[in-house]
Amino acid sequence: MTDKKREPWHLDKRVPVALILTLMFQTFGAIWWAATMSERMNSLEREVQSREGQDRRLTRLETTVENIEKIAQRIADKIDN
Repeated sequence: MTDKKREPWHLDKRVPVALILTLMFQTFGAIWWAATMSERMNSLEREVQSREGQDRRLTRLETTVENIEKIAQRIADKIDN
């Protein structure tokens, strides 16, 4: 057995700079993509919440119109009698 002195980790000079740059750009791209997806999700969630409010208002409006139709029908029935 040979006693090798443990050296601290270091970057071997045989690792090409292009590989290091490629990994850096891929990492940056992945972070950028994730941030973009997060913003798109937030935007869609805001849009859904806005539409839910519109749906509630539309339901109330439909109910009001139905009530007006019933009242108009009762008035028409009274006029006919």
